[in-house]
Amino acid sequence: MKLTNTLSMMKKLLLLAIVLTSLNIISQSSFESWNTLNVKGKINPRLTLAIEGEQRYNFTYNYIRYFHTDLGLVHEINDQLSIGSYYRELYEVKNGSRVIEIRPHLDFFYKFNDKWNVRIRNEYQIKELDSNIYRFRIRPTYKYKINKAFSLFIQTEGFFVSTSLVRNRFNPGIAIVLDKIIIEPGYMLESNNKESWNHIHIFWINTKIKF
Repeated sequence: MKLTNTLSMMKKLLLLAIVLTSLNIISQSSFESWNTLNVKGKINPRLTLAIEGEQRYNFTYNYIRYFHTDLGLVHEINDQLSIGSYYRELYEVKNGSRVIEIRPHLDFFYKFNDKWNVRIRNEYQIKELDSNIYRFRIRPTYKYKINKAFSLFIQTEGFFVSTSLVRNRFNPGIAIVLDKIIIEPGYMLESNNKESWNHIHIFWINTKIKF
């Protein structure tokens, strides 16, 4: 009887801790919406041209905080491995001013099976105001296919500078397939380590078009 009461009390305390932690995260967070358009077209059976544009709107300050464009070439090595080289140019509001940043990056895409894949990104950030840095990112993805039109997925992505984890993203979403168009709405919790950890709640939609 005592063991049952103890377990019941532990469950209640755990639930209370989860609720308090969640409220604390929300109270220290801001909210954004991200909209991405990704267009890909085959140059030949092994080479794909990729173009992407993304806009990020911050609800706390009521303005478009960030916009980037990507241009890249993806080479399919085999059915599991692809390598992409990209040029990214972005504009971002920092300290009340709009700054430009250039981020060339090299991506490795590896597919373990129909459910698991990973993207590894090596990027060099050429900054307007701050020192340039090299950053390493790794994003595993789990996908569960419901049918031909719908899939559920979960991603998490760690950002590393040297050996330090400076950012982490966790985002569940759904993929809706409409012939050559894929629409992916979802939610993301982004955690940034700047002196102390802070959090951003992001509601995003990614539209992919393939030719």
